[in-house]
Amino acid sequence: MKELLRAFWALPSRVRSDLRRGVDASDSPSRRMRRNFVYHLHPLKVTERALAPTTTFALGLVTLTLFLTTAVTGGLLMLYYVPTPEGAYASILDIEHLVTLGEPLRLMHRFAAHLMVVTVALHLLRIVAMGAYRCREINWLFGLSLLALVLALAFSGYLLPWDQTSYWAVRVVTNMLDHMPLFGVMAKPLLLGGSEVGGATLLRFYAMHVAVLPAFLVAFAVLHLWRIRRDGGLAYAGEASTVPAWPHLVLREGVIVLVVVGLLALWTLLIDSPLAPPADPMRPSNPEKAPWYFVGFQEMVSYSAVIGGFIFPGFFALLLLALPFLDRDDDAVGGWFASSAERLRLVVVAALTAAVVVAAVWMCAHPALAVLETWTQELVNPVTLSLALCLIAFAWVSNGSGLRSGLRAALAVLVVSLLVFTVVGICRGPDWAFFWPWEEYPGGI
Repeated sequence: MKELLRAFWALPSRVRSDLRRGVDASDSPSRRMRRNFVYHLHPLKVTERALAPTTTFALGLVTLTLFLTTAVTGGLLMLYYVPTPEGAYASILDIEHLVTLGEPLRLMHRFAAHLMVVTVALHLLRIVAMGAYRCREINWLFGLSLLALVLALAFSGYLLPWDQTSYWAVRVVTNMLDHMPLFGVMAKPLLLGGSEVGGATLLRFYAMHVAVLPAFLVAFAVLHLWRIRRDGGLAYAGEASTVPAWPHLVLREGVIVLVVVGLLALWTLLIDSPLAPPADPMRPSNPEKAPWYFVGFQEMVSYSAVIGGFIFPGFFALLLLALPFLDRDDDAVGGWFASSAERLRLVVVAALTAAVVVAAVWMCAHPALAVLETWTQELVNPVTLSLALCLIAFAWVSNGSGLRSGLRAALAVLVVSLLVFTVVGICRGPDWAFFWPWEEYPGGI
C-alpha cells in the first residue's frame, strides 16, 4: 500500500519525465520563457552580416534605448511638474534644487530627447543609403511616422519649462504655420488653444507630451518592429550565413544599451543646460529662435516665407513619402550604395551643395543686395537655389547611375541644404545677424 501511494504521488513527475525524455534537464520553465521572449523579439537566427557594426550602427536600438530613458525619467519628472503658467517654471526649479537627483534627471531627459531626433534622422538616412526601403513600403511609412512623432514629442516638451527660450521658440514655430495653406490655418489654433501662446497651450502641449504622442509612438514602434520580423529581418539581396540570435545578437544588444545609458549619464554630469529667465510675453527674446531641429526652416523662412515655410518642406516630405514607390530597382539592396562611382558622385553633389548654399547665404547678407525688390528676393534666394540644385543633381546623377542614384542625389542636396541652414540659424544672434559661436553679442545681450 505504501509503495502504491508513493507511486501514485510520483505519477505526475514520471509523466513529465516521459514527456521530456531527450530534453536537456537544465531547460527550466523560466529559461524557456526567457528564450521564447527573446525569440518573439528576434528570429531564431540572424545573419552574420547583421552583427557587423557598420551594417546598421545599431541606430534603431540606440533610438529605442533613448526613448525608454526619456520615458523613465519623464515619468519621474511628472511627479513634481505643475503644468500651469504660474507653477511650471517654479516646479522645474524645485526639481533642480529640492528633489534628490532632480537636476541629473531633467538633464538626462532633455539630452536623450535631443539625441533621439538625431538618431532617428540618421537611421532614416541609413535606410536610404542602403536602399533598404525596397519591398518594404509600409514599414518605410511607419518609419516616417515615427520621425514625425519624435519631432512632435521633442517640440511638445520644449515648452514645458516655461522660460523665455521655450516660450518664444514655440511662438516662432507656430507662427511659421501661417505660411502653410489649409493645414497651418487649422493646426495653429488647435495647438495654441487660442490665438496666442498661453495657459491653454501649455496644458495641451503637456497632455500631448505625456499621453497622446507617447501612445502613438509606442504603437507605431510596435508596428515597425513587427513589419521588420514579417519582412525577414534586415534587407539584404543575396545569401548570407546565419548564427543563433542567442547569444550572438542579444548579448551585443545588451552591451550597446549599457554603453548608451552610460555615455548619456556621463554627458549629463559634464554638460549643463540651465534654464533661461521665466517666460515674459511682454518682453520678446532677441533673437526669437526656434528649437535647433526647426531653426533651419526658420532660417529659410527669413529668405522667403512661402518657399522656405511651405514649398521646401512640402517637397522634402513628398519626396520621402514617394521614395520607395519611385525606386523599383531590386539590385544592391542592403548594401552601402551601388558602387564606388555612385559614392563619388554623391560626395561631389554634397560638397558642391554645401559650397553653393554657404556662398548664397553670404551674398544675401551683402549690403549691395539690399536694394533688390522684395519680389526678386522671394524668387532668387538660397532656398530656391537649393531646390534648383536638387533638380540638377537628380538629372545629372540619374543619367549616369540610374534612378535610385538620382533620387539619392536629390535627397542629398535637400539634406545638406537643411544642415547648412540649421548651422547658420544656430549662429544667428540679435536682429538675426550672424555671429560665430565664440563671438559675444553686442551690449552683453
